[in-house]
Amino acid sequence: MFQKYASYQTADFVADADFIEWVRRPTPLSNQFWQEFLEVFPHQQPALQQARQTVRLLTEEGRAISADPNDAKQIWEAIEESLDTAPIRRIGFLPNGWQRWAAAAAVVLTLGAGWYFIGSPSSGRPETYQALVEEAEAIQPLEEVINTTTQPQLVSLPDGSTITLEKDSRVSFAKSFEGTNREVYLTGAAFFDVTKNPDKPFLVYSNELVTKVLGTSFRIQAFEKDKNIVVSVKTGRVSVYPKKSPESADPETAGMLLTPNQEVKFARAEERFNRTLIEKPTVLLTQEELQQYAFDDAPVSRIFAALEKAYGVEIVFDEEVMANCHLTTSLSAETLFDKLAVICEGIGATYKIVDAQVVVSGRGCN
Repeated sequence: MFQKYASYQTADFVADADFIEWVRRPTPLSNQFWQEFLEVFPHQQPALQQARQTVRLLTEEGRAISADPNDAKQIWEAIEESLDTAPIRRIGFLPNGWQRWAAAAAVVLTLGAGWYFIGSPSSGRPETYQALVEEAEAIQPLEEVINTTTQPQLVSLPDGSTITLEKDSRVSFAKSFEGTNREVYLTGAAFFDVTKNPDKPFLVYSNELVTKVLGTSFRIQAFEKDKNIVVSVKTGRVSVYPKKSPESADPETAGMLLTPNQEVKFARAEERFNRTLIEKPTVLLTQEELQQYAFDDAPVSRIFAALEKAYGVEIVFDEEVMANCHLTTSLSAETLFDKLAVICEGIGATYKIVDAQVVVSGRGCN
């Protein structure tokens, strides 16, 4: 039943009558068919999604096309002129203007021309919340929660995970996570506490950024009007990467990994990451464990090691230069940066944050 589509490329989907009918007029039965198809052939998801987006764009463009049969001839002449190639064998045109555009798009995609419409770039629709949700709903229905209040709203997901949705924010997700991934779509800001499941990654789509975890807690701020998307990690490990085009073999390799107390700002226009520490890093140890760290004339290397364990951060310094530096201190209630300031003052050093690492510089101690 599915084998016909197993080796389809984007252009094949665009030219397939059943696929076109599903995109233009989806039914519960056709939605189920394509959802099950992707479960059997998950590698076909990029081609299917690009084809679906192409058909939708062509459908929108087709509304403005007249029914004049000469349109077909003009489309093909423009394509051939742009491609600067020999005449292309024309596909039989039907009276419907949209189908002529679909046939043209199929040939253009096959030849790799890189655009959907005459003179239009292939950037496709923006990666907005609405566009992502519409794309996902073609596969399966989604449930949406909108926080119109001034207080955070708790949202429970099918797998037991929870979302604390901040005001003026919304999320969409499937009523049951039956596929290979657990997928959530966000616009606005929210804190996620994700139930661990190594066999089923949890993905959050927020505009151009994808956040992938197996089970952890983190916050995303991704309002569509903002220039940056910010992801901050409380516990566990989080992978963030831009939602690339289907041509990218593995978009996750273009991103970065975040650990507790780290955050990344993703500049949407430049697709550029800037990783740092969160404004107020939290202690990862219990109070009982923290009280064990009291130092009396201890080498500063031991104190830095304790801070690294307490906050999950990496502290970089020259151990040879600071071998003679000793301090009496404890890991008390001050913030990480307050502690660093006190330590650096005591040993005549300075610190700065570089790529979520604490870099300590100094001349050492006599």
